[in-house]
Amino acid sequence: MLENLVLFGWIGDRSPSRRTPFILGLVSLGTSTLCFALGSTIPVLLIARLLQGLSSAIVFTIGNALVLDVVGLDGIGKASGYTSMSITMGILSGPVAGGFIYDHAGYFAVFIPAFVLIVIDIVLRFMIIIEKRVPEVPTSVDSSKLTTPPTEVIDDSDTTHEIGRTQADKSGQSTSVDSHESSCNGEEEPLLPKARARSGGPKILILLSSARFLVAIVCLAMVNSFTTGFDGVLAVYVHDTFDFNATNSACLFLILALPALLSPISGAFTDVFGTKLPAIGGLLLLTTTLFLLRLIQRGIASPFVKLGVMMLCTGISVTLLNPAFIKESAAAVREIELESPGIFGPYGAKAQSYGLLSCAFAGGSMVGPLYAGFIRGRFGWSMMSLVMGILSSILLILTVLITGGHGTLDTRTESGSRENV
Repeated sequence: MLENLVLFGWIGDRSPSRRTPFILGLVSLGTSTLCFALGSTIPVLLIARLLQGLSSAIVFTIGNALVLDVVGLDGIGKASGYTSMSITMGILSGPVAGGFIYDHAGYFAVFIPAFVLIVIDIVLRFMIIIEKRVPEVPTSVDSSKLTTPPTEVIDDSDTTHEIGRTQADKSGQSTSVDSHESSCNGEEEPLLPKARARSGGPKILILLSSARFLVAIVCLAMVNSFTTGFDGVLAVYVHDTFDFNATNSACLFLILALPALLSPISGAFTDVFGTKLPAIGGLLLLTTTLFLLRLIQRGIASPFVKLGVMMLCTGISVTLLNPAFIKESAAAVREIELESPGIFGPYGAKAQSYGLLSCAFAGGSMVGPLYAGFIRGRFGWSMMSLVMGILSSILLILTVLITGGHGTLDTRTESGSRENV
């Protein structure tokens, strides 16, 4: 899936329309669902799983890029909160609904809601994606526009000022031409030079060379590795240490996941106050919780309650961090485009940035259970908690130093750039 994320990010940025990759994703999703429903051999099920991964790669990259196209940088925090909430609702409700349908209607009936959702998805995507994308224009000020007289007068009170300004432009026309010629001959640089579109090499390398973007995806990967790390060790640890049953473990994971339902609120907070404040707050809470987890040992009083509180704090911190770092990655891409207009070509690098972002999520999901299980099995629960806490502390330091830039581009970037132009 990782290579598909990068591939479809590249395709999404080169295609003038999001429609074609989305249709390919629908075909892949429908085919994989059909293979799961009818397949009874290992090769068929493997093909179904591969097609499912292909479809997921398209949804994560092209879908999130489309969201950014629609809402812009000012609203991406809240929008990413809604997507996070939707994913959590699907993860929580899917097994429950599937198990209920399987018990009452059988195996094949489980796939009927999936096919219905695919049809609804087709209709919605054709309703949303109706226009081709237009090449992005670099957001820079053209000096030639500054000498062009306005063609419209707002009210009568501005008429005298408008005529005077037009006459001044006519009287100074020769002076402007001479100044322009002298600047072209190298005698004097223009005050606001016209930006020229240029290519800066592979988009992925340009994105990874940005400290803001790199910190955002590293933080997302590591935070996701913490939560998935619990998937591999928490149930086993609480069973061995406190003799918790499956219901107790399920309740702990439910407590960990439920705060994600508040992701739209967290995203709206990020849109208003910027990325730095929720990122630092979330990492402070997460770091403290990870260090305190080492206190959950055999013989402690009320272990379920204390673990539940720590899982809740972890879930809240992740709910704060995900929209913040998703918006931070989008702001980093926009910052690169403002500093070097045209560097990403006519259609920008939104899809490839989300491809790398999704790679970070997938990479964190993959390595989290591996290193958490290894450390816990070899060195114990306390060492695992200590290592996670140290890693989270490093992320906190990087966030304090780099996230949010230096005030050049953050929460109100889009509106600010439009006002300047």
